[in-house]
Amino acid sequence: MGHGRATVLSVIAESRGGVSTGDLADRAGLSAATVSEHTSVLRRAGLVSTRQLGRARCHSLTTLGRDLLQSAATDVFDGRYRG
Repeated sequence: MGHGRATVLSVIAESRGGVSTGDLADRAGLSAATVSEHTSVLRRAGLVSTRQLGRARCHSLTTLGRDLLQSAATDVFDGRYRG
């Protein structure tokens, strides 16, 4: 996973209850179009779920997305990360 998608995934994880595309773009320091592309890929991978709230889209982690982040954090803290 690239740095941009990892950042988007991490920002979503920090947002309790989900985050809109616009807020996600602001927090990640990316354009809304870039965030939209990243969330589409993450959604197809089963890491993010998206729901429509009026005109906004709200993104949140799936169980798989949460497990992936927890696994990556464990690898870093255990010294197994080689990135």
